[in-house]
Amino acid sequence: MLLNYFITNLLFTLTFMFLFSNKGNRSVELDHLSLNELQVLRARVDQEMEKRRAQVKKEGLDKIKSIAAEYGLSAEELKLISGSKNTTKRGTVAPKYRDPNNRENTWTGRGRQPKWVEAFLNGGGRLEQITI
Repeated sequence: MLLNYFITNLLFTLTFMFLFSNKGNRSVELDHLSLNELQVLRARVDQEMEKRRAQVKKEGLDKIKSIAAEYGLSAEELKLISGSKNTTKRGTVAPKYRDPNNRENTWTGRGRQPKWVEAFLNGGGRLEQITI
């Protein structure tokens, strides 16, 4: 198993070096790679992309911190200008409406109307009739 992994990595490295040995030509000939080699290539590319994303993000945060410090901005002030909403969870809301045909079905009046409310209203009913 370990020998298999070593051979696969060695083949991948040699193939990769061969494909990119021509510095002026950045195209990669994938036709000559086996499925296993393509999967290894994809895994390595994904790892490299994730590493670079993390580096870019870190550099961006460092710039933001530097600018914030330069202007004397606190974290709270940055939250205010970012437009982020308060992420605290709201409490549960008591139901306002009950299905006259099935007492188990209730609705708070928030969000999309349940099917039973739509059916009730389409049948000529009014919300005031099913208010709890």
